[in-house]
Amino acid sequence: MANIDNSCANLEIKDTWSEATKSNEDTLGQIMIVQADTQRNVYGYDFENMTLRELMTFWHMNNHAMIDEIHEATDALGGIKDGSGNAIWKRWKVAHEEYSDKKFSDLSEVDQTECKFEIIDMLHFFMNYAISVGMTPQEMFNMYMAKNEENKARQQRGY
Repeated sequence: MANIDNSCANLEIKDTWSEATKSNEDTLGQIMIVQADTQRNVYGYDFENMTLRELMTFWHMNNHAMIDEIHEATDALGGIKDGSGNAIWKRWKVAHEEYSDKKFSDLSEVDQTECKFEIIDMLHFFMNYAISVGMTPQEMFNMYMAKNEENKARQQRGY
């Protein structure tokens, strides 16, 4: 079950995106800068001076954390506060059948927000991978676009 004691649904969510886009800020870049700063100044990681073995250890920790967040998001998809939580995937629970026809919009606003925050937790750990190898927002954007085009082309080629 997701951590119900770490609820985020009541956090104040400011519209920082609108402010950033008004001034043409790079929003992906801002996310990466904030995450890199957190890793460096809160947790003390110095990626530029890490050995490959230290980097691998960091990746393994982030892999475990990412999987944990995926599990928490899966539980949250069944509603944490107003739903049945992990009954969405646990077929042996009585409430499992309730989810056959439900849509995300059927969850309470609080439960929708909690689920979205679990995805944000995943983003934190995903960004750690990119930051740890010095990937820039420009590289991430350009490489994503190139790989997306290749994935489409592969499907057209019968991949």
